[in-house]
Amino acid sequence: MNKEIILEWLLYRGAAVIMILLMFTLLYFILFSVPLYDLRSLLLHDKIIIYHAKAVACVGAIPLCIYLIFVALRVLFTKGIKPPTKQTSIGKVCSGFSVIATFLSLIIAFLIPIGLMFTPYHNCPQEKLGAYYVTDLELCENIDPRNWKIEKKR
Repeated sequence: MNKEIILEWLLYRGAAVIMILLMFTLLYFILFSVPLYDLRSLLLHDKIIIYHAKAVACVGAIPLCIYLIFVALRVLFTKGIKPPTKQTSIGKVCSGFSVIATFLSLIIAFLIPIGLMFTPYHNCPQEKLGAYYVTDLELCENIDPRNWKIEKKR
């Protein structure tokens, strides 16, 4: 086999493996780290809400990450040297859905603070607590942003 053909094959397969690893890492971060924790507090409507626009945008990007994993798997397991150039009908539907979901989440991420203005929640006035919304401003004194938990006063 020609050396250039082997290098081209390795380049495409290596890029596919790197894409899969990056997307799985991003999915792991979204599902088991800060973004989902922040959204959970927003959905529970407890006395304290932690809200970052990035959390909603990250969760909205989950379908795009999954789609990119499948695209990379398709490149990884195709016969021949070059990756497939035509998209399948399922791929067209999934790519459309994932792009629409991502853009909608970006829009929703910036509309949620506007919606919170019309609820009984108030933004904490301290600069380091800008992502916290509380029902009573006295609760801001009990928040420790390093632990993301409420510390009770003694």
